[in-house]
Amino acid sequence: MIGLESRVLIVLSICLHLSVIHAQAETLVVQPGENPQDTLDRAAAGDEVSFAPGMHQHRLGRHRSLLYVDKPVQIELQRGAVLKLADSETQLEKEPEITIDHGAPKMLNDLEVGGDFDLETGPIIFRVQIDGEGKAGQHDTFEWSAGDVWEASRGKQVPITGDWQPLAHGVEIRFESKTGHNRGSLWFLSYDGPEAYGIRIGYGTQQDFIENVRIFGDGTIDMNRSNNVIPSGLVKNINACVLVHGRVRGVHIEGITMTDTMRSVMLYGEHTGEFLRGGAVGPGESFDAEDITIQYTRTLNPHGAAYLLGHPSHRGRLHNVRCNFNYMVTGKTALEPNFQLDQYEVIGNIIKSDGQAIHCWRKSTNGVVADNLRIDDTTGKPVVVVNSPGAWEDPEHVTLRNNRNHLSDRETTADSPR
Repeated sequence: MIGLESRVLIVLSICLHLSVIHAQAETLVVQPGENPQDTLDRAAAGDEVSFAPGMHQHRLGRHRSLLYVDKPVQIELQRGAVLKLADSETQLEKEPEITIDHGAPKMLNDLEVGGDFDLETGPIIFRVQIDGEGKAGQHDTFEWSAGDVWEASRGKQVPITGDWQPLAHGVEIRFESKTGHNRGSLWFLSYDGPEAYGIRIGYGTQQDFIENVRIFGDGTIDMNRSNNVIPSGLVKNINACVLVHGRVRGVHIEGITMTDTMRSVMLYGEHTGEFLRGGAVGPGESFDAEDITIQYTRTLNPHGAAYLLGHPSHRGRLHNVRCNFNYMVTGKTALEPNFQLDQYEVIGNIIKSDGQAIHCWRKSTNGVVADNLRIDDTTGKPVVVVNSPGAWEDPEHVTLRNNRNHLSDRETTADSPR
C-alpha cells in the first residue's frame, strides 16, 4: 500500500500540475469580423475563446458549423455578442433526402427518386405510401401527395409499373418490384436545404473523445433560419445552435440564448451499423456521448423546437445528461428525450410551447422528469407525454414528478370555487 507521505506527495504534485495549467491558460478574444475558427485553432487545451460584444456573422466552415470544437476549451459569448449564420448560406437543393423510418415496417425498401425537380417550387415534401397489396397477379398500388396537407392526396391506388412514374414538379419515382410491398410502407421525399450548426463539438465518428468543453455567457447564437433554406424536420440532419455528436464527454452549456433555429441544442452519439426497424442496428461501431449538462439557457424559437437528447437515426448511445432550469419558447416540441438516452434529468424547466412541452419519444431509460412548469397554456395540454411511434419500443423507467401546467393544473382548495 502507498504510505501517507507518498500519498501527500502525489496530491501536491497533482495540485501543482493543475495550477501550472491554470496559470498558463489564456483568454483569446474574437472581435466582430474576425474568424472564430482561426482563433480556436490557435487556442491550447484549457484556453478560453471569448466573443466580444457585437455581430459575429459568418458562413459555414468546418463540418458545416460556424465554430467546430475538437479540444478542451471554454467558449464565452459575452453580453451583446451574437454568433449568427450568414444570409442565404443554405439554398434549396435539387436532390431530395429520403426518410424511411415512418409507417409500417417495410417488407421491401426499393423506392428510387428521379426526374428534374423544379426549384421554383420552393421547399416541399412528397409523401409516398403503399395503399394496396397486389393479389392474384395484380400489381401493388401506392398513394402520394405533395405539400403539408397530406389529406389532399394527388393520387390513390396508383398501380406500380416498375418504370419511372411522374408525381409533380418534375419529380418521378420508380419501384424496382411490382409486388411484394406491404400496406402502410411510407416514404417521405424532402426537397429542402442542407444542415447548418452554430457551435459543433464532434463530427460523429471521431476516434478519440473530445472532453471538457464549456460554452457559457450572456450572448446569443442565431441560426438565421429566416434568411436561409432549412432542412425538413423529417430528415436525419437538421439545424441547431449547438450540436454534440459522437465521442464527446464533459460538456457544460450554460446561460446562452439560442434563437431562429430548428433546434437549440442536440446531443447524440453515432453508430456505423445498418439501421433496423424498432431502433436496432446491425454490426458496427458505436461512438457514444456522455456527461453533458445544459442549464440556465434560453431558447427563443417561436417557429422551431428546442432540446433533442438522443437521435433515432444516428443511434449511438447517450449517457448521463442533465437538462435543467432552462427557459424556452417554441412553436414545436420544446424538449425531447429520445432514442438511446440513458440516465438523464429534465428538472425545473419553464416551457411555453405551441407543440408538446416535454415528449419522451422512443426508448429512453432511467430518466427523472420533475418540477417542470408549462406556462401560458389555457387548453390543458399535458406537460409530459411518454410514448413511441409504431414499431419502436417505449421509454422505460422514467420517473415523472410534479410537472405542472400553471394555468390548467389548478389545485382545488377549501376556498376555491368547485
